[in-house]
Amino acid sequence: MANTSGSAAVNRAKQWQIALFPFNNAATNVYFAFYNYFVYWAVLYLTGSTAASIGGVVVSATIAIAVSTFASLFAPLMRIFDGITDPILGGIMDKTRSKFGKFRPFMVIGNVMLAISILVMMVAFRWVPDTLSWLRWVVYIVSYIIYVLGYTCQCAVTKAGQTCLTNDPKQRSQFVIWNMVGMIGSIVLVNVMAGGVLTNPAICQKGLIIYETSVADGGFTVAQLIEKWTDAKIDYSQIIASLDASKTYTYLSGASYGAQFYNIMVPFVIIVSAIYTVMAVAAISEKDKPEFWGVAAEPAKMKDYLGIIKGNKEIRWLVLSSGLNKLASTVATSGTVAFLVYGCLMDNYNGLFIPFYALCFVFMGIFFLWGSKTAGEKGQKRGVAQFTIFAFLFYIGVLVLLCLWKQEDPATHLSLYSIDENGGFHLTINFYTILFIIFYGCGYGAFNCCDNLTIPMVADCTDYETYRSGKYVPGIMGTIFSLVDKLISSLQTLLLQVFIVFLVPGLNALPAEGTKYMDGMQLSAIICFCLLPMAAWLVTTFCMTRYGLSGKRLQEIQAVNSVRKAAVNGGMSMEEAMKTWQTVDQVPVMFVHHPAPKIDKKTGQVKVQKENVLDKIYAKIFTKHEAVHAEPSTNVVDIPEEYRTEEVKALYEAANQQ
Repeated sequence: MANTSGSAAVNRAKQWQIALFPFNNAATNVYFAFYNYFVYWAVLYLTGSTAASIGGVVVSATIAIAVSTFASLFAPLMRIFDGITDPILGGIMDKTRSKFGKFRPFMVIGNVMLAISILVMMVAFRWVPDTLSWLRWVVYIVSYIIYVLGYTCQCAVTKAGQTCLTNDPKQRSQFVIWNMVGMIGSIVLVNVMAGGVLTNPAICQKGLIIYETSVADGGFTVAQLIEKWTDAKIDYSQIIASLDASKTYTYLSGASYGAQFYNIMVPFVIIVSAIYTVMAVAAISEKDKPEFWGVAAEPAKMKDYLGIIKGNKEIRWLVLSSGLNKLASTVATSGTVAFLVYGCLMDNYNGLFIPFYALCFVFMGIFFLWGSKTAGEKGQKRGVAQFTIFAFLFYIGVLVLLCLWKQEDPATHLSLYSIDENGGFHLTINFYTILFIIFYGCGYGAFNCCDNLTIPMVADCTDYETYRSGKYVPGIMGTIFSLVDKLISSLQTLLLQVFIVFLVPGLNALPAEGTKYMDGMQLSAIICFCLLPMAAWLVTTFCMTRYGLSGKRLQEIQAVNSVRKAAVNGGMSMEEAMKTWQTVDQVPVMFVHHPAPKIDKKTGQVKVQKENVLDKIYAKIFTKHEAVHAEPSTNVVDIPEEYRTEEVKALYEAANQQ
């Protein structure tokens, strides 16, 4: 049992491996962050428009029908496709035993497929002439299917691969820290590059789309496309000046409307993601071997999957809480809600969004360090439960501030700085803004900490499944988690439509940059920005009261799994091993991990952990459904001589000498 420390039950990784493996998640997040941009390109090519409505302007009927059909039929069909492919890919992963390992093939193949998908969508589209519009739809659908398969292949390894990388709770909890570093190097990097650097005309020539608008029957404003994808280096003002002055036009101008933007972004995304994948592959290469793949038993078959979902209550509680959390956070942190809060309510989107986005990462860093320490010492469940409550409490402050907002009162508006006519910079922070930064920053940091702590909890649930059924199914557990997460989060657009468009009288489209405040938007902001995530956190709190994998319980599970694996490797059947060792009191001492006591450097005495207020609250609320088990190794059942490998014999000899 190579590379273990403390006991045969503990598998630890090197620190650089813990640091680099989360970049597998960063590799997929690069494409996730760029996804809206390349779908944006595709939809414009398919329909001639960027959306069914632009700035409240309804476009021509043909375009509206095409976009509506695409949104209402294709997206749900892809979710069904996801539902079919996720468990299949998970099953294939669990059965894979190659010279290149179990997980690394899926990381590499997935990343290659992601690269192919945007190359097909961005390059192949340009080769298809306007007269073959049906072929463009075929190309788009094929490229999207490749994207879904590639994303699932690589993304599933982020959750599944942790099972062989380490089972040390302290190391698993460090995932949140390095995942944040990867997030900055992926989602933030892509958004800064696409939404900041390339918007400079000196770097990237902007495209231009012009619509001729007129009022049609029924009072609707109809837009007829006049010109699109103007990438030549010409003066746009000349184009506009040449138009009929007696007509009304709608203009869309920006880097993302031009081909040059994608000529730069596509290779940038592919290269950055490939580098991250290489880093993650290097990190897991030493551990992607049979001796670290859990109990040596036959992998689950397709017919066993429903049994896993039915029998593993821990994964059910986890996916429910995580899925609803993800849905609420994707709504609250969406670009639409950002336009609603910083633009429509505060009337300063460009001056507020980026500064608040940067401040949020400062708070995330603080809470991720705190959360990692808490989870490492007291278990992932404790971290999620504790910081979910923190997020809820801080968001009460955000909720109160949004309720106090008044359009006519500048004291209730967010304000950071102003620039005078001479270009002078002046700080204009008011008390309202200071409170908002504190409440929102802390709440944002706390709930992102919870969201990231759930990823290593999938590995915990995989360990529990091995303990419960004897099957090592990290691929299935990871894809079950991803599938439910995708299905629930797919409701984002529906919720935004219901709570913004349908709730605000006279609003024909989701808010975008330049959308002015309308009556009802304050309530929409309160619901989307505060109430939805707060409701999700209440559900998460309830789920954690039922979730039974505390830190101590996981130590027991890993001890039982370890002795069973040692016996199975020596020739014992899995059925016999499961009957022989069921609780931690039956496990020989060398297979039970005993954390090293903390020593006071001044006195040299063992530190006594005192119960603080948070410990008492946690014990009262969240431990009622945690099973109470016997003390370790008090009713030892030794591995029979005939099933002891040379490595196990050495462990027994070392234990006897002590």
